[in-house]
Amino acid sequence: MKKTNKFIGLSCLLLVCFFTSRAWGWTIENFTSEITLGNDSTLTVNEHITVDFQLESKHGIYRDIPVRYKRGAVNYNLRLKVISVTDGDETDHPYETSRKGAYTSIKIGDPSRYVRGIQTYNVSYQVKRGINYFDDHDELYWNVTGDEWDVTIGEAKALIYLPDEIDQKEVTWKSFTGPRGSTSSEARVYWEGSRLVATLDNIGPREGLTIVVSIPKGHLIQPGIFLRILWLVQDNGFFLVPVIVFVLMFLLWFTRGRNPKVERSIMVKYRPPPELTPSEAGTLMDERADLTDITAMAIDLAVRGYMKIRQTTSTKLLFLSKKDYYFTLLKKDYASDRDLKKHELSFLMGIFESGKTEVALSSLKNKFHLHLPSIRNSLYQGLTRNGYFSGRPDKMRKAYMGFGMALIIGGIFLTRSFGRLDLMISFPLSGAIVIAFSFIMPRLSVKGVLMLYELLGLKEFINRAEKDRLERLSKEDPTVFDRVLPYAMVMGVADEWAEAFKDLYREPPGWYESSAWPVTGFYTALLVADLGEGLRTMGATFSSSPSRTSAASGGSGFSGGFSGGG
Repeated sequence: MKKTNKFIGLSCLLLVCFFTSRAWGWTIENFTSEITLGNDSTLTVNEHITVDFQLESKHGIYRDIPVRYKRGAVNYNLRLKVISVTDGDETDHPYETSRKGAYTSIKIGDPSRYVRGIQTYNVSYQVKRGINYFDDHDELYWNVTGDEWDVTIGEAKALIYLPDEIDQKEVTWKSFTGPRGSTSSEARVYWEGSRLVATLDNIGPREGLTIVVSIPKGHLIQPGIFLRILWLVQDNGFFLVPVIVFVLMFLLWFTRGRNPKVERSIMVKYRPPPELTPSEAGTLMDERADLTDITAMAIDLAVRGYMKIRQTTSTKLLFLSKKDYYFTLLKKDYASDRDLKKHELSFLMGIFESGKTEVALSSLKNKFHLHLPSIRNSLYQGLTRNGYFSGRPDKMRKAYMGFGMALIIGGIFLTRSFGRLDLMISFPLSGAIVIAFSFIMPRLSVKGVLMLYELLGLKEFINRAEKDRLERLSKEDPTVFDRVLPYAMVMGVADEWAEAFKDLYREPPGWYESSAWPVTGFYTALLVADLGEGLRTMGATFSSSPSRTSAASGGSGFSGGFSGGG
């Protein structure tokens, strides 16, 4: 008796479960998709979805169509436009479209009305960018049903209409069925008149049907290159970052980096500006305190009587030269000299440190570089404080360069983290743009531009110096060659200055002595050539630092799987 009661109870439970599931579950009875491919590569899709809600009350359904895919490391988005949504009587259905991750979601149904039983939904839409183009064929890779449905599909059918001129014998196809990533091919695919048909029955939840059709080349028109680039940029928004960065940097340069305009032309100047030393002049002209500006300081201080430079031969090489140079201090109280500017004082203290009065250039190797930062700092600080720059050019360059490097490093880090090509390209390229602009962002003030015009006027005079005028200037000021020479050096026109004075300057200067002159005699070209070699050696020596050592211990759908969504 007890066994009979248990059997009856179990049977009742099973019957309740069966009828409950039938009453409250819903299914897709039929999913038919008509896909028409035009010669312009546009797909027109008409889906006929018959669902059975049974006894369950629903407003309608969601049709989620996959539109975002991956092509290597870049996003590839389809362009989908809904044309209409109707019921089985071709009456318009209320619907809303939205973007849901990788899907365009179509919400179909009246939110104020419930439906039950069998319902038909006809969804029509157009798709651009749904064709893959290869060298030897074009390809329609279409996810017919999607694989995001939580219910079963009794029957799925795809009716594919290709352009009439395509020979069916040249068309090949392949299908993928099952869950996402499946390589199964359970669908029947066959020609039915002029259309290609793919059918599949009894599709489980989260499963679907995908069809891949290979079409011979020459029938489909590929979108133009500019449209494809536009789509690529739209799909991968970070590709726009370099464009935006370039525009922003250009606007910054145009408004804050470009030198102000002044209503003045460049006029020839016959004397150096008394307000600026040669080092300051060179720094102002190219907006950076380089080694040429610093080494020219040695010549200028020698010309002004603070020290004497003596060139000698040496048995040892000093940066590929067998010449050494001795600096002899002539003004031992230079530290209290008010005529010296801060950068000049730092230079002299760097050479004659510890109270020395005579120093060989070779002895400064790997030592003088410690004084370069303070000399450069004094040059930038003095010019900025005196109103020639709107801001310190070195700090401005460093700020922009630092930001550019941060973009490059950030792009590398993001690429390694997310593996996205748009990040790998856009951030380093944006950083390179910022770094490139950093060189032209330092800005002269109005006072600085006016001084620049004076220096360009002096350079113009040196370039086209007339013999008669030079003779008059030499009579008025016998030191004119010596005083202008350091300026000509920082301007890169020292050879022209020496050539102009070859018949006027015949006695060796008191501030410089060469071991070659007793043999070769003296002439200005030899002086400038000797100084040029000396400045190169000085520059290499001044910037040299001890070497540091370190140790170290020791594709196409025809070859891919099923892809799709609901």
